[in-house]
Amino acid sequence: MNGYAPAVWPFSTRRSAADEDDAPEFCYYLGDPGAERLHFVLRKRDWDTARAILSTPDPEHREFYVRTAAATSGIEKWISGPIREEPESALPLLIKAAHMVIWAWDLPGAGTRPDAPDAGTEQERAAWTARFRQADELLDQALALDPANADAWAFKLEVSRALRMPQVERWRRFERLIEIAPEHWGGHEEMLFCLSPAWGGSNEAMFDFARTRARARPGTHLPVLVVLAHLRRLNEVNRLQDPENKLPTVDHTYLEQDEVTDEIWDAARMSVWHDDYASTLLTPILWNNFAYALYVGDQYNGAWSMFESIGDDWIMNSPWDDMDYFLKCRQTTRERKD
Repeated sequence: MNGYAPAVWPFSTRRSAADEDDAPEFCYYLGDPGAERLHFVLRKRDWDTARAILSTPDPEHREFYVRTAAATSGIEKWISGPIREEPESALPLLIKAAHMVIWAWDLPGAGTRPDAPDAGTEQERAAWTARFRQADELLDQALALDPANADAWAFKLEVSRALRMPQVERWRRFERLIEIAPEHWGGHEEMLFCLSPAWGGSNEAMFDFARTRARARPGTHLPVLVVLAHLRRLNEVNRLQDPENKLPTVDHTYLEQDEVTDEIWDAARMSVWHDDYASTLLTPILWNNFAYALYVGDQYNGAWSMFESIGDDWIMNSPWDDMDYFLKCRQTTRERKD
């Protein structure tokens, strides 16, 4: 779990090693039929249908659909057509820029720590830097047409991290984003990454951000930022202990500390267990992260409530990475809960 250039949501699935016909799989597209159809029509170059799906009035679905479109391979081959045909529309510009961001992360060296041995050659760094800068320019063009486009600001925040821009610029972009969409999930997750030690921030800044935003928005998704901060700290602790990544498993000692498990429990009470919390498209992200963190912290009753919500339909790639591991954790929790 290096987590240095994570996608906001996983779209691929990986079967258990047993690969039985009735074995559960990681869920596609958060189970949303609109996202699945969007991927299909974009592969078919059906922009009219894609535009209709991307124009949903629900901001959370729109955020997810933009990310789904950005992750669709081959879109770069034809999206310039809709840009030419719709010169007053920010949408095709946004999709081209977002796809370029996703694509750029796959270039050699782009997804590694700045100080990592595999951070890329000078030529490779120049290639992904140019790609991210081009994406930033396209995002500016989209925002010139639609200044209140929250998803464009979220991708500009991601670009600011990729290009190692100063923290003041990262904050400027985030603050503009939350002026428009105070609970934008992807933007908050991205700002957490921006403030992490791996990307020029610090543990203090990262945790202060997570805790502050959690307190500001109880009864929403945002308190799970506290869990994500602890998971990133776990990654950092393991990297320092095992810089060459030779150990076969993650050392979870950090997450087993009482003060950590207490804070994770409190975060659950502020979000999915809060009286004002309403489940939405993105709720499985919370269930999976809370299930993992509570399980590792030996909070089996709390973890089991999350596993029950997840069932077999909402198992996400992150943070489990492996279906066999998820199933093992779920079975252990079932056996040890009260």
